[in-house]
Amino acid sequence: MYNSFVDPIIASNPETLGFLSDVSNVFTILIRLLLVVLCAGMIGIERSKKKHSAGLRTYMLVCLGAAVIMILGDFLVLSMPDGTDVGRLGAQVISGIGFLGAGTILVTSKNRIKGLTTAAGLWISACIGLVLGAGFYTLGILATLITSLILSMLPGFERLLRTKTRYMELDIELHERSHLKELVNYLRSIDVRVYSVERNDAYHASGLSVYSVTLIFPKTQSHISLLESIKNLPYVNHCEEI
Repeated sequence: MYNSFVDPIIASNPETLGFLSDVSNVFTILIRLLLVVLCAGMIGIERSKKKHSAGLRTYMLVCLGAAVIMILGDFLVLSMPDGTDVGRLGAQVISGIGFLGAGTILVTSKNRIKGLTTAAGLWISACIGLVLGAGFYTLGILATLITSLILSMLPGFERLLRTKTRYMELDIELHERSHLKELVNYLRSIDVRVYSVERNDAYHASGLSVYSVTLIFPKTQSHISLLESIKNLPYVNHCEEI
C-alpha cells in the first residue's frame, strides 16, 4: 500500500483481515461496496419509514457512488502514485451532492422549510461512502451508527424541547382579514407577545385569510392551553401549531 496507516479493525487481526487494505483484491472491493450499501440502508430506512422524498434507494445509491469514486481514487494512486491527488475526487463528491440536497429542501404552504434533515442525511451518507470507499472501516461504521441514532432518537427529544420553549408558531385561519387586529389585541390582553405575523400568500387566491404567527408566552401559560384558547375565539376558523 502507499501509506503505513492501518484501520483499527484490520489492526485488531492483521493476519486474517489484512487483505481488506488491498484495493487490488476483488474481495476487498466487494466487501467495501456491500458494507457501504448496508450502512446507507441503516440511514435510508428511517427516512423511508417517514415517507421522505429521499428514501432507502436514494441513500444507498449516493453512498455507493461516493465509495466507487474513492476506490477509483485508491486505484489511480496505486497506478500513478506521482500524478494523482485522491482528495480531488472526494472533494468533487462532497460539493456535487449539493444538487440532490437542494432538491429535497422545500418551502411548504405554511411557510415552513422542510427537507433540511434529509439533505443533511444525504450529505453525511456521501461522506460515509467516501470513508468506507477509502477503507477506513472503523470511522465509517461509527459514523453510520451515530447518524442512525441521531435520526431515530433525537426527534422525540426535539419534540420535548418544543413543549418546554416559550416560543410558539401557529398557522391561523381567520374569518376575515380585519379580525387580525382583534386577535392581536386578545393575545396582548393575556400577556402573550406577538413576535411576528406573516400572511400566507399560498391561500391568497382562495380568499382565505391565513397567517403564520410566532408568539412568546409567559411561563404561566402552556402550549395546549394557549392553543385551545385561540381555537375557541369566534373569528378563528382553524388554528394549529407548526
